Amino acid sequence: MKIALCHLEISRGPEHKNIELLENAVRIAADNGAKWVVTPETAVQGYYFYKLNPDAKVDKQPSVKLSHLLALVKAYGLFLFLGCGEYDDGLKCNFNSCIIFGPKGNICGTHRKLISHGSGAEAWASRADVLEPVDCGNVKVGALVCADAWYSEHAQKMQQKGAQIIIDIAAWPPTAVCGNPLGAWEKCSEVTGLPMLVCNQTGVTEWMDMTVGQSVVIENGKTKLSYNGKQAILLFEWDENSGKILSDKFEIISI
Repeated sequence: MKIALCHLEISRGPEHKNIELLENAVRIAADNGAKWVVTPETAVQGYYFYKLNPDAKVDKQPSVKLSHLLALVKAYGLFLFLGCGEYDDGLKCNFNSCIIFGPKGNICGTHRKLISHGSGAEAWASRADVLEPVDCGNVKVGALVCADAWYSEHAQKMQQKGAQIIIDIAAWPPTAVCGNPLGAWEKCSEVTGLPMLVCNQTGVTEWMDMTVGQSVVIENGKTKLSYNGKQAILLFEWDENSGKILSDKFEIISI
């Protein structure tokens, strides 16, 4: 199965431009054979949307703004792992989520971010406390959002509940404060024995340089594929039956 990691420059938004970019990314990925398409953290709104506009409203999802994007998902018969802020009208709060849409354009499952500093760019989002794999066809996926992967026990709990692969959507370059997250990602794979995919993002803002952030594919605790730099679609082959990564390098498509 071919998987696409969408390594995009989206952290500043605005939302309508991000959605247009995501639509284009989905088209490119699908036209090149991808069946799963993975986006970075907060890909819809942009990671820094709240710092740029503290009055921004987070929609209940899927909002009408995603209609065209989800029509593409349905037309191509994809699974889309979408980084998206969402409002829960039952709990009356926002979450920073990975929403997984299936080939019919429906929500198959959602993982809401557990670990957050809760301030600055992430002050808008509440922390969740649920870890459950999501059924994606014949594969159980353990989805995480960014710093959730700092703690390998989150990946372990997903594996214990039947996950066959771990996918982390991120806005997470190496920094002076936290160091390089690569070691944490590799540990998630090492302790579970599962492949670990990280879809990161790029771009420079006054708050963070994401151009050094890596999108990676890790197998048996070791990084097998890695990319950082300009935005691109990163394609590779994974055998969902054996759990093995079949590609020796990314197929890189500029966007």
